[in-house]
Amino acid sequence: MRRQIPALLVLAALVAGCGSDDEEPTASQKTQPTTSSPSLAGTYERTLTRRNIERTDHLRDESAPEQEKPQPGPLELALEEGTLTMRDIGAGLTIRQDFSATSDGAFRIGAYQAPEQGSFCGPDVSQTAAYAWARSGDMLVLEAKQDECADRDSALAGEWKRR
Repeated sequence: MRRQIPALLVLAALVAGCGSDDEEPTASQKTQPTTSSPSLAGTYERTLTRRNIERTDHLRDESAPEQEKPQPGPLELALEEGTLTMRDIGAGLTIRQDFSATSDGAFRIGAYQAPEQGSFCGPDVSQTAAYAWARSGDMLVLEAKQDECADRDSALAGEWKRR
């Protein structure tokens, strides 16, 4: 009987340690989410330069007849509730895409919202892209991490000033 008592105590401790899945986690067990949407909402502006365009020439494929290199000039970027709107003011072109950003600096670009009205690249190039973002005061910096679209990379990667 004496040998059974320690085994029963171990078994009782194990059973007592098991809990129901319905129990609320303690404060020390709760974790904060690692991704949250930072407030990047606002309108930003920058000038697209020849240097921006030439930087992405190795990605550019102008085989589609309607696809041309962008022209240098003023750009406007509006970020609001999951929608990225980029306007090429000189060309009169507006492009809208889904986007999300996380507090750790990830900036993901999703599907075009109205590709028939405007897109950065043709249908053979991925709509999605991954960027990194950083903000200091009224400056937003976007850096392409993975983007197969030369025109989008040329336009978006760089410093944007909040209006």
